Amino acid sequence: MNLRSPTRRALLKSAAALPLLTFAAGAFGQSGYPDRPIKIVMTLPAGTSADTMARYVADQMSKDLGQPVVVDNRPGASSNIGYRTAAEADADGYTLLYGLLSLILNPQLFNQVPYEPEDFTPVIRLLDVPFVLVVRSDAPYQSVADLIETAKQSPGKLKYPSYGIGSPNHIAVLQMIQNSGAEMTHVPYKDGGLSDLLGGALDFSLDVTATTISHIKAGTLRPLVVSTENRIDVLPDTPTFSEAGIGAPLYSWNGVFARSGTPQEIIDRLSASLQKITTSEEFHAKVADFVQVPRGGTPEDFATSLATETENWGRVIKAANLKIE
Repeated sequence: MNLRSPTRRALLKSAAALPLLTFAAGAFGQSGYPDRPIKIVMTLPAGTSADTMARYVADQMSKDLGQPVVVDNRPGASSNIGYRTAAEADADGYTLLYGLLSLILNPQLFNQVPYEPEDFTPVIRLLDVPFVLVVRSDAPYQSVADLIETAKQSPGKLKYPSYGIGSPNHIAVLQMIQNSGAEMTHVPYKDGGLSDLLGGALDFSLDVTATTISHIKAGTLRPLVVSTENRIDVLPDTPTFSEAGIGAPLYSWNGVFARSGTPQEIIDRLSASLQKITTSEEFHAKVADFVQVPRGGTPEDFATSLATETENWGRVIKAANLKIE
């Protein structure tokens, strides 16, 4: 396979190539799709929040489409095993991908990956997974500006954790460092380092809301900034990256993809089913359980956002000369 990193131009070209959706019931009936079970490849282990959501979506799709929809967990190698499995499937709509942010990050972080983002056609962006930058409640920092000022006065003194080199929260902090000119010390952890932050060994952390929100509500952590484009309902008084002047929105997401080349009428059928799911009150409540943000929209919407985010994340990765062997 000719391996290459995704480009904004390529993704926008993909978006432009997507014809307008046709939701006519007659068109769906003519295709006969689906007439057998559908598989959704999940690149993380069973029991993770993404897997739980994938299984919920699969169950709802099965009810709407009239065929079993099963989740096939293929974890490992930073999700590349699952992406390869989905990329090697037939473009017939019977093997889908439950895609995560790593789909667009891995080709920029690894020298080689066993797929290309262009192997997949976006169907729907299901939800966003925000990051929130937190400090201990007894820390002197009342804003991210306070944190940056301290880092500039004492270069390298402030320590922050991540889930590993090249993990999304590591890259998002790098953007703040690059834009502010501050120096901070990165300490990678397998578990994200939250316990060491609470214990005083670290100074701040940028982690997902699902991990931090209980500590924020308990008063042990103070939120300084969220990574999303807009403020989030659970933290309405916390400014965004853009409002704080530390860079573009950077956050994770969950979405559904089909193999590129899948007939458009099948993409349309899947899109209609998934849009019905994402607009339901039940879906919104389910997403709220994980302190995430429901999305939805058309394949064109998803393709356009992917192009923008590939550029935003890629800019930080390139500036940091970040590579994973």
